Amino acid sequence: MVYYDTNVYVYAFCKNTDDKNQKTISNQLIKKALSDNTLLVSEMILYEFAFVSKKLKENEYFIEQNLKFLSRFIKPTNSSTSQRAVSILNNTKLYDHSFDIFHIAFCEYYSCSLLTFDKGFEKLRNIAQVHIDIQQL
Repeated sequence: MVYYDTNVYVYAFCKNTDDKNQKTISNQLIKKALSDNTLLVSEMILYEFAFVSKKLKENEYFIEQNLKFLSRFIKPTNSSTSQRAVSILNNTKLYDHSFDIFHIAFCEYYSCSLLTFDKGFEKLRNIAQVHIDIQQL
């Protein structure tokens, strides 16, 4: 199973994005996950998606509709996920990557890989106990 970073959802669902290739790839990834019944969303994805959508000046109605849709695929976060994220933060001091570290801990708990367009995940590869696929365009 693959867990998509927030940027995949932003490119798939937001109109005000800047990269058509990432939009095309994101739409294909989401469609495949839906058809395979493997879409996996964390609560953090919802929060980040809402924040970025608002920054992109997306229509609030569409933000709301996208959040409702994505919330159908939420898997719960448990204390071990949070403890793992805090442990990574304490050991690495990479506080400016705290959301990305949460995503890694979430993937570790659900035994899935992580797919992203964010090159910032490169410095987290040696920490993660899961595969991180950084899409190169």
